[in-house]
Amino acid sequence: MGWGPGRRRHRTRGRFPFPAPGCNAGSEEDPPLPIDPRHLRILLAVSRSGSFTAAAEELNMSQPAVSIAIAQLEDRVGLPLVIRDRKGAVPTPAGEVLLRRARTIETVLERAAQEVALHHHRIEGPLLIGGTPGALMSLVPPVMARLGAEGLHLPVSLREVRDEDLAGLLRGRRIDLALCTAARQTLPAGFEEHVVKTEPFLLVGRAGLGLPKRGLTVAEAAAYPWILPLAEGATRRHLEAVFLSADVPVPRNAMRCDSLATMKELLRLGDYITLLPASVFAAELQAGQLESVPLSGAPPARRLAAWRMQEDDLSPASALFLETARALATENP
Repeated sequence: MGWGPGRRRHRTRGRFPFPAPGCNAGSEEDPPLPIDPRHLRILLAVSRSGSFTAAAEELNMSQPAVSIAIAQLEDRVGLPLVIRDRKGAVPTPAGEVLLRRARTIETVLERAAQEVALHHHRIEGPLLIGGTPGALMSLVPPVMARLGAEGLHLPVSLREVRDEDLAGLLRGRRIDLALCTAARQTLPAGFEEHVVKTEPFLLVGRAGLGLPKRGLTVAEAAAYPWILPLAEGATRRHLEAVFLSADVPVPRNAMRCDSLATMKELLRLGDYITLLPASVFAAELQAGQLESVPLSGAPPARRLAAWRMQEDDLSPASALFLETARALATENP
């Protein structure tokens, strides 16, 4: 994992300091000592394997050496980090706090090794993007198509996740950018938001369904069978707010579905209707497979954004993605 050695008696303030009991953390005469990164690696192995013996086998160490390392780490922070019983080894609450940081350090080091390996071949990246299904579909394909047309082929990994999981992935540095609906109020602490696209919601059904060209009111639309999002998130809140604002109950016969591919087939072959951002159905509308009509009381246009960690430097690959997304939004407002 590339964990470097630590020094128990280094006099410089460490990157991950924990003051020992009774010491003055702010004293310039006796600054706190850094945690040995190798001990964090051992703590991670104990947590993942559930025992000191299994961790020793994983790390090719002796079991007493693992026990000594954990004891030294506990002595360093002044708190018990692991509870040992007949069932194995379980982190204490203090251990969980340290493990969260240790996992982030592990991820950062793994990512650094990947970036250096690609840099050796003069390739920017890798770029890890997480996002909700609609945000990924709306933003990623046109950006990658534009970059490809310019001869730029970034190594990109895409991860489809729920709204509520994006913040944790960003904080753990599991992704570089989170693509989602822009925050309506306050961003999570430590995040930076870049709004990159705005698009309307469209009421759609299959071609030939007979939706009136004049459009529908919310009450009229509620009489049709609907497909609505299953997962809790911004899109589901937007759609359910449409019915609540019109004082119309959310359709009880609605099908709940989060798979966009399945949703499109249900729309194309059945009599369902749905209300989603325009980019989700752009190809099917252009091909004449689906049709759209106005909805009186439709929600305001969706603002798509990219989130990143404010304290981290923006990688060249992330900067290129954001710059291209903004350029496309300007060209196609």
